[in-house]
Amino acid sequence: MITRKLPRWLNRIRRPILAYFRMPGSLGFGLLLLTFLVIFAGSVLDLKLTYVHPETGKGLDWIGALYTVFMLLVFESPLPLPQSPITRLAFFLVPISGFLVLGQGVFRLGNTMLKRDLWEKVMASTYSEHTIVCGLGKISIRVIQRILDLRHEVVVIENNRDNQYLEQLRRLRVPVIFGDAHRPDTLESANIRAAEAIVPCTSDDMTNLSIALEARRMVPGMKVVLRMADTRLAENVRSGFDIHTAFSIPEIAAPAFAAASTQAPLDHAIAFDEGNRRNLITITKFNLVPESILVGYTVGQLEDQFEVAVIALSRKGEFLLHPRDDVLLLAGCRFVVSASIETLNQLARLTPPAREYDHYLKGTWKISDQI
Repeated sequence: MITRKLPRWLNRIRRPILAYFRMPGSLGFGLLLLTFLVIFAGSVLDLKLTYVHPETGKGLDWIGALYTVFMLLVFESPLPLPQSPITRLAFFLVPISGFLVLGQGVFRLGNTMLKRDLWEKVMASTYSEHTIVCGLGKISIRVIQRILDLRHEVVVIENNRDNQYLEQLRRLRVPVIFGDAHRPDTLESANIRAAEAIVPCTSDDMTNLSIALEARRMVPGMKVVLRMADTRLAENVRSGFDIHTAFSIPEIAAPAFAAASTQAPLDHAIAFDEGNRRNLITITKFNLVPESILVGYTVGQLEDQFEVAVIALSRKGEFLLHPRDDVLLLAGCRFVVSASIETLNQLARLTPPAREYDHYLKGTWKISDQI
């Protein structure tokens, strides 16, 4: 839960540090580091309280004591060797303990870089309320990007070390666990017990179902978003196995394919059926060009006159989600609407859809001045 409250940049610093101290051998290194810090602090305190310069008879202030200890770390001292046995001991212990900590730290860092798989697992253990995506392919890489866009975090399980999307995933700073997502130990490596949801997204329906059921066995009540190609199987899984969500790829894609096969200016479509009635929810983005009669309309006027829903608006670098009715439509802005196919065709005669904007620039997309 803490990771949601922290800024993303702070988590990017916090996680590697936390993971570093979760690597094997961390207990011994932690004790060594603690010992060094005690010696360092004790030496600063001892120098401040007891050190007397043998020639001048003067003591040290806090800054002088701190500077002296720092110099001892590089086996140098700006002061003569003291007479006090305890302070003399500090002159030897500080550089030795510092050298041991530095050596152990460099060794552990190199060991961490060589054992990338182990590092990814340890990094995954620092995540909470994240989404686990199983299988890395054309669909899942888009799913991952969209989850990240929503400012949620992702851990991926993949069994192919030569997967073409791995480099892209690492640029996104997403941990990858290599292994079989059916196996409990692999799911444990992805920190499933702290996860918010799991998305089995391989190309095989039965593999996805098997992963989902194993995840549910380990964490009852976990949210599952299941990719399936078989529409009937997806519905049976949704009702029979109490899977929160089962998405059938053909079911999702069919409306968009059907609409795209027409001449309608349509970017996306979602089926919204009620009984025997089949309905489509459409989404299309338009570019508002200077000669369009829609320039100067308000969002409310556009919605009322054309019976559309304006979902979003981009204007002068400002992005507005569900803009207010009084927001003006200016030349050069882009807006996203949901409307009937007939209305989309009507709007397309008045200003070009974003996907046809290149045709407009070439002069092959004509703009009408009549509604």
